[in-house]
Amino acid sequence: MLKQLARLSNETEGRYASSAELQFIKDYIESVDTRISAYEKIQVAEAEIVSKVAEARSAAEPELFAKVSQVDGTSVCQRDFTNILRHSASALLFDDRDRMPENFLLWYKTIVRTFSYDRAAGVTYKLIQEVAQDYLTPEETALFNPILQLNQVVLG
Repeated sequence: MLKQLARLSNETEGRYASSAELQFIKDYIESVDTRISAYEKIQVAEAEIVSKVAEARSAAEPELFAKVSQVDGTSVCQRDFTNILRHSASALLFDDRDRMPENFLLWYKTIVRTFSYDRAAGVTYKLIQEVAQDYLTPEETALFNPILQLNQVVLG
């Protein structure tokens, strides 16, 4: 949203914006209550979400995640996952999927690839989509899932 506003400001300097150019603002305003609600729910349930995802991924593929635990990476993975969840919630709030790769996701992708955690990340970010549905309405989930899917594609 913020980048779109900056781009609109630059593109319309010295002229009025057309209705088509203003549509993204109207769309955002229509979804802002849903975005704020989802953001607040994620904020309140953050620890539960992180815990449920950790449990679900260990149950889904115990051998895969045992490797992470052996190098005492569990706490690091939970910290990183928490950070990604927070960045994802911000991207949801501001309707700015580009915020993820530029601010955090590409950096984390380097770490994931360095330690060969690609498959683990893919499983994790697929599971978060399932777990998040327990906390969000269908409308909130529809806004949040594209961000979570981006995480899964980039990291997994």
